[in-house]
This record gives sequence, C-alpha cells and structure tokens, in this order.
Amino acid sequence: GGAIQLAALESAMGIGMVAGGVILGVWGGFRRRAMTMMCGLVVLGVGTLGVGLAPAGWFPLAVGGMLLMGAMLPIVNGSAFALVQTVVPAGMQGRVLTLMMSLSMVVAPLGLAAAGPLADVVGVQTWYLAAGVLMVGVAALGLSVPDVVHMEKRGEAYVAGLQAAE
Repeated sequence: GGAIQLAALESAMGIGMVAGGVILGVWGGFRRRAMTMMCGLVVLGVGTLGVGLAPAGWFPLAVGGMLLMGAMLPIVNGSAFALVQTVVPAGMQGRVLTLMMSLSMVVAPLGLAAAGPLADVVGVQTWYLAAGVLMVGVAALGLSVPDVVHMEKRGEAYVAGLQAAE
C-alpha cells in the first residue's frame, strides 16, 4: 500500500491505544496485575500475528490487528507499572521505574536498527509473525510459572515485611 494505508494502520494503532487506556481505566484489570499483563500480552501477540498473517488483499485484517495491538499496549504497560508500584518498596520505585524506562529507551533504537535490515531480508510480515509468536510464547511461559502469576502477593508480603522492620 501507500500513504493512505500506512495512515490507516497508524490511526488504528492510535485509536486502539486510546481505547485500551479507557478500557483499563474503567475496568481496572484482573485482581492479579500479573494476570492482566500476561493475558494482555497474549492478545497483543494475537493482534501482531493478525498483521503478519494478513495477505495483501486482506488489508482490513491488518488494520484490525493494529487496532488490537494498540488496545493491548496500555493494558500490558499499565499493568506492568502498577505491578512494579505494588512489589517494589516505595523508596526504590523511582530507581526501578527509571531503570525500566532507560532500558526500554536503549533497546528501542537498537531493535529498530536490527529490524529494518532484517525486514528487508525476511519481509515485514515475517517480522510481525516472529514478534507475535514470541509475545504469545513469553506470555504462555509467564502464565505457567507460579512465581510470576503470584508475583503481586509475594511482593506485597515482602514490602510489608520491610515496612514492619523499619
């Protein structure tokens, strides 16, 4: 496609992000934030797979995939940051959140630098497929590890123990 199709894909992502933020704001997520984050990651991966699987004549599938991806980003990220605020002691939260943001800012340009040449070799659709499979796989792995699923409960107990010791 051309500029119109790119604009439709980017608009779908933006509309999805606003919708996802509203959904998380109204719904609040599951009781376990780690569960909200991992389930959101599964759906984010499914949306990414939808973009990767969309044949040239099925542009609406790609737009729908981007909409779904956009909707899941605030759910995944919002849950992750809320989880950090729950399991990390208050005195360390600024450092941990700064480290998380710094690492994501460092990784983003490196990932883009690798993605461009690789997408030229294997194709953009293959890149989306690989990313979607990786997201679903990471989420499935996270959901299968009890320490990840119950991270919030363990973190709250740890923080309470630290506060009691003060």
